[in-house]
Amino acid sequence: MARFLVFAAWTPEDAALWNSRWMAEQTIHLAAGAEAVAVEGGDAVRETLESALEEDSALEGVALFGHGLTHAVMGSDAREALDAGNAACVGPRWAHAMACNTGVALVPSCAGHPGLFIGYDVRLIVEWTVEELPGALRELLVRLVTATTLGLLAGVRARIDLQRRAAAAADELTAWVIENAEDGYLGVLVLAQQLVDRMVVSR
Repeated sequence: MARFLVFAAWTPEDAALWNSRWMAEQTIHLAAGAEAVAVEGGDAVRETLESALEEDSALEGVALFGHGLTHAVMGSDAREALDAGNAACVGPRWAHAMACNTGVALVPSCAGHPGLFIGYDVRLIVEWTVEELPGALRELLVRLVTATTLGLLAGVRARIDLQRRAAAAADELTAWVIENAEDGYLGVLVLAQQLVDRMVVSR
């Protein structure tokens, strides 16, 4: 059974991270056949991330959720949790940062590491309220935001193949919105494109 780490940085006071937390929860839920080790909330800080990766050799990868800067994934304490200074602790594993702008500098800075790093070179649009989405659209959104991590868990490593998986989920979501939503869901549609077109892979 695959074993992976879910690092979800959020605080009750930071509404901007509620959707990030939801995406982490959906990833755990859909990772059938895999064992997710969760580090979340106030525990999601640099020291805990490093300890988890260094002490658990069975971890195949880490999915990170939270605020992102060009050079780092931020922890719940508003400090850098993963950056070039501690990226080596990922080792030969994969790391998927579902966080804004991490593809600008963080992912390229990790190109020399043996692991596979994935991020996005844009501010991700996650400004929607899950409870207000139609059920069918919510299910499609779940598939979208989990597609890349689930692909990594399935052994997919090539950038083009990861993008294809994300694109398939994005196309399904976009088709549903075009057919069913007169008012549209612009933020969700933008995110669907971002998770395909703005994906950055370290190698």
